[in-house]
Amino acid sequence: MIVRLSRIMRQLRRKKSVGLGVLLVVLIGSVVGNALTFFIFDSAQDPGVGDAFWYSVISITTIGYGDFSAESLGARIGTGVFIIVVGLSAFTAAIGMGVDWIIELQYKERSGMGSPSVDNHLLIINYPNERRVRQIVGEFLRDPKHKNDEIVIVTDQIESLPFVLSRVHFVRGSPLEEETYERAKASRARQAIILSTGYDDPNSDSVAASIVSILEHMNPEIVSVAEVLNADHALLFNGSKNVSLVYTFRMSNNLIVQEAQDPGVNLLTQAITSNEIEGTLASTKVAEDVTPSPRYRDVAKRLLDHDLNLVGIIREDSVHAMFNELSLVQNDRLVYISSERYDWETIRSFLG
Repeated sequence: MIVRLSRIMRQLRRKKSVGLGVLLVVLIGSVVGNALTFFIFDSAQDPGVGDAFWYSVISITTIGYGDFSAESLGARIGTGVFIIVVGLSAFTAAIGMGVDWIIELQYKERSGMGSPSVDNHLLIINYPNERRVRQIVGEFLRDPKHKNDEIVIVTDQIESLPFVLSRVHFVRGSPLEEETYERAKASRARQAIILSTGYDDPNSDSVAASIVSILEHMNPEIVSVAEVLNADHALLFNGSKNVSLVYTFRMSNNLIVQEAQDPGVNLLTQAITSNEIEGTLASTKVAEDVTPSPRYRDVAKRLLDHDLNLVGIIREDSVHAMFNELSLVQNDRLVYISSERYDWETIRSFLG
């Protein structure tokens, strides 16, 4: 239904474009015709070519400053034909079509039937509810490095976006159809967040896995984060290359148990997982081999001198919170608490 409506709208746009093109040709012809008759027949006023065109434009827009006027019979006939009969009709119709075009663009933006002009943007796919999506958008844009990023919300779960935020766009369509992602400029997107379709939907994880597959097919460089409701469904994502899985229920359950055992853990977790306060979790990938390879105990001490608190190492699919005799290796990902995010070059300079 959405695809059919999109095709109908494209056909209407083509017809309007043709109509607007014809009106512009008529409009230009009216201006040129009136300017020529004025220039030829009202030679007594000694108008220049520029004056003739100025008179035509001012007349056709109904402003009429009075600095020039048709005095000869030929010039008056030209003004009557080219301006009053043809020009004003074409000008009024063109203005009307222009206003309709602007209104249509606004409607398409609100209803998600358009195609936003974005690049290197974030896709947020699926719409479990307004509160979650708004919180995710707000949290993402709160980071100073991403505050000017463009975001495109992709879903067929709503008919129009219930909120208006700068740099946040809406594309309505099935998240399992390529045409939807073409309108969302997925081939030019930098990353994607795939949310669950709903906590009570048993097919949510399989839908998320399919979306990741479609995105990587259209854009092999895109980096995705997928919300997974059941940790046993991780196998669905085995064929995907650039995706991180977030197990919502497992994380929330673990946090509840931790808070019951060690009060205060919940408050700290909320703080370090939000961009709202100074000091949040960040990560940086080791981009090169370092020789001699320092031990992570020494790395942690050196980073602490620069207010970076190293809390863990991710090596392949393993997480190391206790460093023991572990040494820094290329492609390790350092997870730390800091007031800002650093690239590898900066962190290496901290290590000396």
